[in-house]
Amino acid sequence: MPLRRRRRAALAAVSLLVLAAVVPSAATAATAAIPAAPAVRAAPGAPKPARIDLVLDLSGSMNQNDAGGMTRLAAAKQAVSRIIDTAPAEAELGLRVYGATYPGQDKKQGCADTQLVRPVAAMDRASRADAKKQVAGFKAVGFTPIGVSLREAAKDLDGNGTGGRRRIVLVSDGEDTCAPPPACEVARELKAQGIDLAVDVVGFRTPSAARAQLKCIADVTDGSYADADDADSLTAHLGALFRKEWRTYHATGKPVDGSPTGCQDAPLVAPGQYLDEFTGGRDLYYKVKKRPDQRLQVSATAVAEEGYERGSIITVAAGPAGDGEPRAWLREFDQSMGWANILSTGGRSKPGAGNDKPAPDDTGCIMVENDITRPGDKPMPVELLVGIADNDTQRTGSRTPEPRTGADAEGGFSFNSATPIGPGTHRQSIAVGEAPFWRVELKAGQKLAVKAGVDIPSDFPASATTGWGVTVYNAERSSTLCNEDHRSTELLAGRTGHIERACGPWEITEQDDTKSPDPNGYDVPGTYYIQAQVAEPDDKAKGIVVPISLTVDVSGTPRPENGPVFFFGDATAQDGPPSGANGNGEHGTTGTTGTPAPSAKDGDSPLGSLAVPAGVGVAVLVLGGITFYAIRRRRGA
Repeated sequence: MPLRRRRRAALAAVSLLVLAAVVPSAATAATAAIPAAPAVRAAPGAPKPARIDLVLDLSGSMNQNDAGGMTRLAAAKQAVSRIIDTAPAEAELGLRVYGATYPGQDKKQGCADTQLVRPVAAMDRASRADAKKQVAGFKAVGFTPIGVSLREAAKDLDGNGTGGRRRIVLVSDGEDTCAPPPACEVARELKAQGIDLAVDVVGFRTPSAARAQLKCIADVTDGSYADADDADSLTAHLGALFRKEWRTYHATGKPVDGSPTGCQDAPLVAPGQYLDEFTGGRDLYYKVKKRPDQRLQVSATAVAEEGYERGSIITVAAGPAGDGEPRAWLREFDQSMGWANILSTGGRSKPGAGNDKPAPDDTGCIMVENDITRPGDKPMPVELLVGIADNDTQRTGSRTPEPRTGADAEGGFSFNSATPIGPGTHRQSIAVGEAPFWRVELKAGQKLAVKAGVDIPSDFPASATTGWGVTVYNAERSSTLCNEDHRSTELLAGRTGHIERACGPWEITEQDDTKSPDPNGYDVPGTYYIQAQVAEPDDKAKGIVVPISLTVDVSGTPRPENGPVFFFGDATAQDGPPSGANGNGEHGTTGTTGTPAPSAKDGDSPLGSLAVPAGVGVAVLVLGGITFYAIRRRRGA
């Protein structure tokens, strides 16, 4: 199992450089030089989310009052309503029920009692309201025709016959009372058709015989199975199953096409977030304006559909445009020594010392080095975050997002949709393969400690390298050291039950000219990000729902707020407030949003802001990786 080490160093020129205009005027000037573009785009080449049909058991047994103080039916209504509320507008979702209309004893009639309540289609506002109204009126009266309903659900998903990924999510509290056809045989029949269809199942207070049948349905279709005992667990499990289809890493930004040939042909970027893509093995170049008295932050995040190869490297560098590689202002690396769904790094230039290397017209160059993709590989999304800080932005005032608690504190699925939380313990369930993000605002002088726990079931199919992982990223979006053992992951090694991983406590310090960069990565006050997941799971484990807990402790006394305030442009390219914040853990208000979007779970792209990589699950969190300073020969353009 690879270990994770982090040794970071931003190469700041002996001097700072020549960048353009005062913020916000610099932002305005630079923006004017960029061609008008759509507000936001989703990740280039991202796979289309699966079409999903939710099949709900409304047989008579759902009236039993044993679901944590309410009937099973009431619990199911609560869970389904939550799915409807949180579904991205573009998500194609259908709803089928069985046992809902015929209360009699005639088996032939009762076993034909299955209806499509809502066609598989995008969930606009009117459809959402209508679906919730129908759910509120559900009654549980009849038989349990699971096999028949699965056949019909497959037809629901066929749509116009264009193919694509399809998923049935089945909720049942008992076994099929209408066989033939046996439900598991129907599942095999559907899988044998060669279509991309899987069935995920939630057994709701199911007896052992029913559980075996329901697990068979999931197993033969390469789906997943989870048990739920009350309203909360049903809501959590259903939410996790839907998120694994809707939530890929939500890469967003203003569209930009970086130059693959060097700075001379590069587009000019102002403070803000941009979305580009790596093609083949080419690097990306952008022009940027900065005066010598200003500081620059550049962060880059590459997003993979599947795990990165060990040794993959992403590098950001910046400096005056000219001969050779721009690196006089900053240079940061991140290297993957394990599987990763994202590879992210960033850096900030240091304050000028009076002898900055000149840049003609205050124009410098940003380079994002690509040692990830190769010629012939399909394009890979890359987020680029650019910020500027100077004395003007330091005086603009700031605000921080309101921390969330309870169900609203469920993790988001990108840096921008990371859920703001405060000190305390937060609980939710995730599907194995998900990698949710949370964010915490930290000032110099404070200490951060993180403890993340997961409950692994006794029958969990772990491999030798499966572990429970937690990664902390600083305000530059660079991963930090979790603990002195250099590991970000606690190996399961066959263990089940509660497994914990702890990071810190680490003191937040401030970068300056008098000392070397903190090799642990905690010398950047601002927004820190916490990402957790079951790492490197066996393929059979992906999609299994597990409860997790995240405990965050912030201690210490903040030092005087003298750090720089970085301006990251307007919020049009982001799901929430700009990532990275300022040196004081706050966001400049000039052109930014101080609070997240109403819900990190209400997606505004075809992927939504719900995230796990393509298919069942995200490729796994970086288990190992080294962020280091090095000068290496740039790969040919």
